[in-house]
Amino acid sequence: MSWREVLPKTEIPPDVMEALNPVMEGQALFNRGQYLEAEAKYIQSLEQFPPKSGGRVLIYNKLGVLYEKMGNIDRALDSYEKSVKEGALTPYTYQRLSFLHLEAGRLPQALEYAQKGVKVLKKSRTKVPEEIYFWFIFQKLKWKIRRRLPPSQRS
Repeated sequence: MSWREVLPKTEIPPDVMEALNPVMEGQALFNRGQYLEAEAKYIQSLEQFPPKSGGRVLIYNKLGVLYEKMGNIDRALDSYEKSVKEGALTPYTYQRLSFLHLEAGRLPQALEYAQKGVKVLKKSRTKVPEEIYFWFIFQKLKWKIRRRLPPSQRS
């Protein structure tokens, strides 16, 4: 299947399609387990998008997934945090940040990102089933986090 078949059937300007090419190539490399090559493609593609653009958010999220797969949690967190700084409105970014901080025992940060994730749901353009799914994910994360917090810090 061609990546052009996956994209919405709307008119996408040729310059955007050209900018997305390295991202799609990076995804193909990632799917084949060629992680260092995928990383290089993703980083190369960052230059194609202006700051605070959806393209950069997408790429930082892809880098986060890549680093998680490689077992480099600190770099994954850094990538997801860069996605947030770029203006991420995707619940996925906040879910990953909350989960990774929870796994590392950084409960205040985990709770902060879970709470921000719920707020982002209101701004994101997800469909109702996805919104419900992420709402439950964030509620479960907050429950797990609060259960591990000392009683004096629970709210």
